[in-house]
Amino acid sequence: MTATLAPPTVAPPDVDAALLERGHAVLDAAGLCALLGDGATPTTLNAWWPFWDRLPPDTHLRDGGRYRRRRHSCFTVDGDVVAVVPHRAHWQPVEYNALHGGIERWFEPIEPALIDDPRWARLLAVVAARASALRGAQRWYVEAHPFRIDASEGIGRPTPEGAHRDGVDLVAVILVRRVRGACCCSTTSA
Repeated sequence: MTATLAPPTVAPPDVDAALLERGHAVLDAAGLCALLGDGATPTTLNAWWPFWDRLPPDTHLRDGGRYRRRRHSCFTVDGDVVAVVPHRAHWQPVEYNALHGGIERWFEPIEPALIDDPRWARLLAVVAARASALRGAQRWYVEAHPFRIDASEGIGRPTPEGAHRDGVDLVAVILVRRVRGACCCSTTSA
């Protein structure tokens, strides 16, 4: 038998206070869906799984690994208005990421069908609203990175560069799906 510790989740109405007080908040699937509203359920969000099944390999792993698949797109979020901005490279300075910093990493953009899903835009708007609750209402520049870590050949390495800062103010990590040997996530930074 495997024992699993449940993370200390926060109720949706308490997310902003938890972020302010502790600097982090964990929502379960039902809590995220409550924030999304518009009839979102864990089952309706399962429609996103195929997008993670089609992620291309990350060809920028300087450790020679083949365990990460990823896409990358950028957006602006102003209230509930989400706009895609022109595709660009993901770049971090070496000071923030010693392994992968200092290079332009061009990833394939997020598939248009996911970007066009109203729940995707709602997710970005909800994340930006949490950022505005912390830092004041403003237009947010958001980078989104759907990725998958393949751990079938041993332990997964979601951050082979080790603990690092992305050079952004805020980060949201959303676990989309976990299956034996792989983890599908999305990071969104503002």
